[in-house]
Amino acid sequence: MEKISNRALISRLYSSAELQLEATNIDSNNWSKWYRAVQELTDPEKIVYVVVKLNKAVTNGGFLEFFESSLGIFAPEIIHVLTEIKADATADIVTSSLPIANPTGFLDDAYKELVFNIKLSEEQRLQFHQLDMRYDYLHDKENLEDLLGNYLQELIK
Repeated sequence: MEKISNRALISRLYSSAELQLEATNIDSNNWSKWYRAVQELTDPEKIVYVVVKLNKAVTNGGFLEFFESSLGIFAPEIIHVLTEIKADATADIVTSSLPIANPTGFLDDAYKELVFNIKLSEEQRLQFHQLDMRYDYLHDKENLEDLLGNYLQELIK
């Protein structure tokens, strides 16, 4: 059997995840239903979904978009996945975003509730901008597509 490219594998898993999530008719005003729906994806789909969503959001509008679009509810899982795929520099940047978005240190559901309805101050926006610059400099050092694809290739062997 011919090996599928990393890009094709990621694309297929992401498309599958998106189709399943669309079929669940998630209420965009309810973080827990969205969160549960993502948790019900297969592990490869979930891994791809959260990493691709992170990268799209931060590439398009920075960590500001990542948190304002409520994707921040997945930040703890994203950090775990990034560490698992050996994207340590990216994981460090996402980890650095948590105290900016969540200065009170809420955990679990309280954290998700906070970031789902986040209202950011100008200071938080500036701090996120600094993280955006760090993230942008990673492109030559840490290729998420390669790291994610290689991890998935091993996972599906």
